[in-house]
Amino acid sequence: NARLLFPPQIELFEFKGEDLTDDEDGGIIRRIRKKGEGYSKPNEGALVEIQFEGRYGDRVFDRRELRFEIGEGDNYDLPHGLEKAIQKMEKSEESVFYLKPSYGFGSAGKEKFQIPPDAELQYEVKLKSFEKAKESWEMNTDEKLEQSCIVKERGTQYFKEGKYKRAALQYKKIVSWLEHESGLSDEEDTKAKSLRLAAHLNLAMCHLKLKEYSQALENCNKALELDSNNEKGLFRRGEAHLAVNDFELARGDFQKVIQLYPSNKAAKVQLVTCQQKIREQHEKEKKMYANMFQRLADKDLK
Repeated sequence: NARLLFPPQIELFEFKGEDLTDDEDGGIIRRIRKKGEGYSKPNEGALVEIQFEGRYGDRVFDRRELRFEIGEGDNYDLPHGLEKAIQKMEKSEESVFYLKPSYGFGSAGKEKFQIPPDAELQYEVKLKSFEKAKESWEMNTDEKLEQSCIVKERGTQYFKEGKYKRAALQYKKIVSWLEHESGLSDEEDTKAKSLRLAAHLNLAMCHLKLKEYSQALENCNKALELDSNNEKGLFRRGEAHLAVNDFELARGDFQKVIQLYPSNKAAKVQLVTCQQKIREQHEKEKKMYANMFQRLADKDLK
């Protein structure tokens, strides 16, 4: 009856590694080579200094020392899964990370490093040092407004590059910083509302691009709470309703856009689409009920 040095679950954990993904889908696995110091970890926007080596199969494709801001890794040819992994590290920690394709370079691969589509990657990383970004509660109103302008520009750049998830992360920061900010002067309040409105409108656009229609609707509604006749808010809400086949609601939004902004040609086109879809839906329902009544009539005859 030899006693195990470690409980079975510890041994299994060490063998399998630690799953760092939110959904526990095995997309980012960590094996710690050397434990770090303290309990603090880098947050979104933290300035980190790392030494790392990236491998694909037996080949080292990237080896560097790098200082960058979390959230900006894409500009340095780092996959988003690696940034996510670094946020789980402590200072001086050395770890190996195994990334599934969706957390690596995905279906596009990375031509620069000769990484094919859907490749699994391995990164060995040492977190040499980091400076955490200020949390919301650590910033005063001026800092929140200033940082909101900075991340808005960054989000817009990501959006232009087709990086909608990264863009959405930037716009979400604005909402989290300014949504519940109180005690503002009139000037600050006007600026904060303008930034929040832009953030919700841009988030709606990101979610439409990502086909995440419930989030798109939610952000359109938030934008319209701030400005009930906002042209983009009404139009994008119409698009979200149309995408989930809520044709009557979509028609209402596009009609309101045309009523308020008669020169909006895109809304006129979408209104025609809605009316066509509603007619098709009515025809389909008419046929369905006709068939149903016919079956009932046939049954009665028998």
